[in-house]
Amino acid sequence: MRIALVNSEYPSPSQAGHGGIATYTYLMANTLASMGHTVYVLVRESTATDPLLDSVRLCYFGFIPAPGLRRITDRFRTGKIVWEQGQSRHIKNTLLSIHKRFGLDIAEFPDYSGLSCQCRGSLPFPVVINFHTPSEVVDKLNNMIITEERIKWHRFEREAFTKADGYRCPSEALAQVISRDFEIPSNQIRIIRNPVSTEIFDRIEKSHRTDRFDFLFAGRLEFRKGAELLLRSLNKILRIDNRINVTFAGETELGDAYSYRQAIERTLRDSERKRVWFLGPLPIKKLSALYCRSSCFLFPSLFENAPYGLFEAISARLPVIASDSGGVREIIRHKDTGLLFSPDSIDELLGCVKSFMENPQQSREMAERAYKEIKSICSPEKIAAETIDFYQSLIDRKKGLRKARR
Repeated sequence: MRIALVNSEYPSPSQAGHGGIATYTYLMANTLASMGHTVYVLVRESTATDPLLDSVRLCYFGFIPAPGLRRITDRFRTGKIVWEQGQSRHIKNTLLSIHKRFGLDIAEFPDYSGLSCQCRGSLPFPVVINFHTPSEVVDKLNNMIITEERIKWHRFEREAFTKADGYRCPSEALAQVISRDFEIPSNQIRIIRNPVSTEIFDRIEKSHRTDRFDFLFAGRLEFRKGAELLLRSLNKILRIDNRINVTFAGETELGDAYSYRQAIERTLRDSERKRVWFLGPLPIKKLSALYCRSSCFLFPSLFENAPYGLFEAISARLPVIASDSGGVREIIRHKDTGLLFSPDSIDELLGCVKSFMENPQQSREMAERAYKEIKSICSPEKIAAETIDFYQSLIDRKKGLRKARR
């Protein structure tokens, strides 16, 4: 099969690491290519990519202005929307060029950034939307003040991913939100888990000190990731045992993330500040090593789809304390593969921390069960096979519709 995967992500401001869309794209592209499929990955100009197999074709897209009178009307549109429309225009041209020269069977887009806006309904092959988490959902979770400009952005993104030929989503939780809030029937959304590779973590020797307990939070320090809960509970966590240290790996220098870091630091005593570390975004090699030498992973998000941060912790056989919300409960079962707490309960979070401290062997056994389950259920080869089956059903359906029109 000949497949195009569109990746919407720029590198992070620090040039370290990348988000879940990029992780998904690179894992899927390499796995599909290793299975003999022809894969084209479309990324923004100046994007720093992870190493791809030599057989994966890398294509860059940039901005193409609107033709004719449309360019005049674009002056009255939001600049960000005009920019993404121009990017989508380049993507469409690139896909059509590839199709003309070599043939394409299908193209997959993320829901984020509206990059499918010029392509839906106008390509000779199916367009698939993969739901990661639309901006409209993210903004609500972050308690953002929704301006008129932001409403226009939400509308643009929504229009871009409607009327696709097919939809996939890695969690039941987000699929339910999409069906409810975006009026896409649930029977049109195929649940296919995200691929997870444990390879990089399997190569790292696990090392845990016995004189301290290192709790790790990995991700942007923002409201929807549980920053408010951490702000109100971190000093209480540290006071459970003076051997507890907490490390934050992820963006803490921009916008709300910086505000939360400052607020957290102000709640700590001088002695407690020495046990809290803010490392900022890390390259994947350093982050992987950090997972493998930590004692426990803290994941207090208010809602998640299928977070790679959680998958990475599980891949490192790291015990998990996570919020019982969204797609997390589809990955972690309380007291079986990890510990869960209500995302609005400090007491439950503290109870989980105490349980971990009192039963380290039990926590390691839960982590091992989670590792084996993820390795089985979300192996890249299994997910790629499910993906190909889904793609083929869409290709066959599109061909059937064409025949019916004739």
